[in-house]
Parts: sequence; structure tokens; C-alpha cells
Amino acid sequence: MINNTNQPIVCEEDEIDLKELFSTIWKHKIFVAVFVFIMTTFAIIWALYKPNEYKVYTLLAPQEQSQPSLGGLGALASMAGVNIGGGSGVTPDIAFSNLLMDYAFMKQFIIKNKIDKKFLDPNFDKNFIFAMNNRAVYDFFHSKNDEQKINFFKNIYTPISKMISISSDKKTGLININVEGPNREFNYFLLNRFLENTTNYLINRNLEDINSKITKYQSELEKTNNLELKAELAKLISNLIKQKVYINSSKYYKVKVITDPYIPDVKDKTKPKRALIVIVAFITSFILAIFLVFFIEFIRGNKEDK
Repeated sequence: MINNTNQPIVCEEDEIDLKELFSTIWKHKIFVAVFVFIMTTFAIIWALYKPNEYKVYTLLAPQEQSQPSLGGLGALASMAGVNIGGGSGVTPDIAFSNLLMDYAFMKQFIIKNKIDKKFLDPNFDKNFIFAMNNRAVYDFFHSKNDEQKINFFKNIYTPISKMISISSDKKTGLININVEGPNREFNYFLLNRFLENTTNYLINRNLEDINSKITKYQSELEKTNNLELKAELAKLISNLIKQKVYINSSKYYKVKVITDPYIPDVKDKTKPKRALIVIVAFITSFILAIFLVFFIEFIRGNKEDK
């Protein structure tokens, strides 16, 4: 005989006892309270230690360069193996960004404008703004070493280059260059000097290239007796001269200034978000404390079972 009666299958499921969980947390309430208090205190000290940071920025718009019709000049230049110029895909924001990442240029820029001396000046942090105008925590932890060895790349170039950021809007083409740091006056000085020096460098490189092309075309113009070819070369030289005028027509390299940089107000800080730091530290430490409580109880349970 085969018994076909369906017997119910009993599944044992682990049930979470909320009372047991709360009792475990309450058992270690002192540990949780102390842990949260210590971590939150560290967050408060960190928030008080960090000075306000301010952003000095400028908004730029690329200039539109009208390209005259070159006719046979393009083919003529291609046959000569020479780039006419003016059709380069290097936009001003890319040019500025490349120079910002160029260590050789930045080193020369920093030394030429004595930015390293300003940055390492013992009084550099005197203009820092702190929460409640209290810099006691900063002065306590920020001890100055007279014999400190300075590495140019690590202590000067790296922090200064990180202060400068360049971005562009793909839709509008607007370029935003900003400097962010705790010293408002230094930020303003650094941004203006960076724009001036990069502009001079890029313009000089462009002018050298254009003058070299003009010299080459003039030499070819003097050699040829073909009237049509002379007319074409004359147009090409005229176009290059127009490019020289165009390059020098703006304050900064191929851009128009939409918003001039200015020194921000004391209350116009960008970071740190002190209240957010403390709140996040409190919540995170509370969750971590509870996790540690259950982890400790788990270890103890395993030992008791053994």
C-alpha cells in the first residue's frame, strides 16, 4: 500500500526578535553613547579646524573668428605642406587646460610671479576666516616648523595647480575658470596672473607661427613671376596679417570676458559645510556603533557555543 496523503512540509524560519535587538543595544548603551560622542567630537574639531574656502571665478565666451573664403589658397598651402592657420580645433579652454597641466610652464609662471613666496609666507593664513571667528583650534594643530624642507612639486606646484579649475559648457561654449582656497585675496591674485600669463604665452606662440608663415610666403612671392600665383600668395599673407590683428584684439586669448573676477564677501564661502559634516558624523558613528555591538555579541556567542 502506498500512502499518498500529503503531509505538510514544515519550514523553520529565523524570526527577528525586536525586543532582543533593543535589549542588546540597551545593554551596550554606554559604549554606543561614548563611541558616538567621541566621533562627533572629532567631527566638530575638524569642522572648527578647517578655514572657510572661497571661490574667485571668471566667465569667458570664445570669440567667433570669421574665416574668409580662401579659394585656391587651401589647395596651394596643402601642396606646399603648410597649414594656413585659423582652422585649428584647439579651443581656448583646451589651451588653458593644457598649460595648467604643463609642469614646465606652471613652474616658470609660479616663480616669475613670486607666487611661491606668497604661498609660503608665514602670514599667508592671517586672512583665513573660521567658524565664529575663532582660530584657536587651527593655531593649536597648525604648528610652523622653521626648518621645514620645501619640495617645489609637492608643497607648491601640486596645491596651487589643484586650486585652479577650468570647465566649459558644451551647449553654450562658455568657459569657467575659478580659483578656490581659504585666502580670498590670493585667489584673486592667482586667477588674474594665470589669465595674463597664459594669454601672453599663447599669443606669442601664435604670433611666432604666423610670422614664420608670412616670411615663408613673402619669400615665395619674390621668387615667382606668375601673376596669378602672386595674387594668391598676397591674399594668403593678408589673411595671416588679419589673424595677427584678431589674436591681439581681446583682453585674453581668443575670448570675451562675460564676468570679471572679484574678491568674494566674507560670508560668501563655498565650503566647508560644517553642519552637514557634524550631522553625517553623528549618524554614521551611531550606525557603526550598533554594528560593532552586534559584532561583539556575535563573537561572544560563538565562544560560548564552543
